[in-house]
Amino acid sequence: MYAKSFIAHDGNKRLTGATTAQLYPYDRYTCHLCGSSLIFHPEWDTNRPWFEHTREDLTENGRHHCPYVRPEPKEVRRIHMLRRYVPDVLPIVRKADWYCLECNSHYHGERYCLSCHTGDHSIEVTAN
Repeated sequence: MYAKSFIAHDGNKRLTGATTAQLYPYDRYTCHLCGSSLIFHPEWDTNRPWFEHTREDLTENGRHHCPYVRPEPKEVRRIHMLRRYVPDVLPIVRKADWYCLECNSHYHGERYCLSCHTGDHSIEVTAN
């Protein structure tokens, strides 16, 4: 069960959103965090396009550290409960302010430090 992604690198290595990809499609997309190949789902009926990781095309970094591949345990539990009512529901990757203990850097977004290529050492920074 992988989380939906709404942003990716296109075939020219430019960051693109799923809505833009629906209007101007490329032949391949990669995860903006882990570099794994993604499948694009245009979803014309619902008008909610998205990208998806696949087990076969995961990079080693993606397999172990990408928040779209390894969502927070609390989110996984929530999804299992929701699937009783909505069978196709997928997890959401939460964006927040983070501090990486490994490389001493602050960042905002998904729990994935772009400096050390992991989220394992990141803690959420909360406002006091």
